[in-house]
Amino acid sequence: MIIKPSLPQEMTIFFDSDNQPNENVQMGLIVLQPGEKRPLEGFARHDQDEYSYVVSGEAHTILEDGQDLVGKPGDAQLIEANEGHINYNDGAEPAVVVWMLVERK
Repeated sequence: MIIKPSLPQEMTIFFDSDNQPNENVQMGLIVLQPGEKRPLEGFARHDQDEYSYVVSGEAHTILEDGQDLVGKPGDAQLIEANEGHINYNDGAEPAVVVWMLVERK
């Protein structure tokens, strides 16, 4: 069993191909501070499906088609492979989000 610390100040990768045997999965945690946006320019895009779970705060996801999805504590989300997206926090408290990138087979 591998256990990684949680609640970093920025993005932390818990598991990837460097420290666990399944090269098809990555897992991490991001803390978006109030007013923070990721990526800073353009849209993020992954070859894998991205699953996320909001632990605390509120995290917005804007898709390339303009949809603005609001994630609140306890919400889960799937962003399909190659779907452009931006994450941001317009709230007053940090947004803590656990994410996983999973390659389709």
